[in-house]
Amino acid sequence: MLRLALSYLSPGPCAIALLLATLAIAGPIVNSTGRPPSTVFLNLPQSTTPPEVHVNISSLGGGRYLLTLHASAFVFTEVCVTDANARPIGHAHVHVDGEKVASAYTPIVEIGPLEPGVRTVDIVLRGQDHRPIVARNGLVQRRIQIRVPAEAA
Repeated sequence: MLRLALSYLSPGPCAIALLLATLAIAGPIVNSTGRPPSTVFLNLPQSTTPPEVHVNISSLGGGRYLLTLHASAFVFTEVCVTDANARPIGHAHVHVDGEKVASAYTPIVEIGPLEPGVRTVDIVLRGQDHRPIVARNGLVQRRIQIRVPAEAA
């Protein structure tokens, strides 16, 4: 059966598809220096006060929201590096229902417009090299839910 299916495919498109699939899998594990990152996570030393994230939400209307991120023991910065030291300095990634919608290099970020309904928003603190920060209590993140009214659409 497989031989029959493959007989309908020419080698050129198959080779290209295989190459692209390989790049899609291998690409994210190499940073801008051409080397794999030292670790997947930026692990803070046990002696470091673990950052915490709290969020205030303000509706801007039309399904848009302003998030104010209160991150204790953390410094927001726009400066990115290829291999960050294990310090609580960096930015946050904001995901809505599992999809990244923003990078917050300051503690204030706008998201939306969001579809009506209950939306799950995840905020994850990242180091200057974009690795998620892990402290002694685990991944430094906050999950909130926003109820977007139907008239916001």
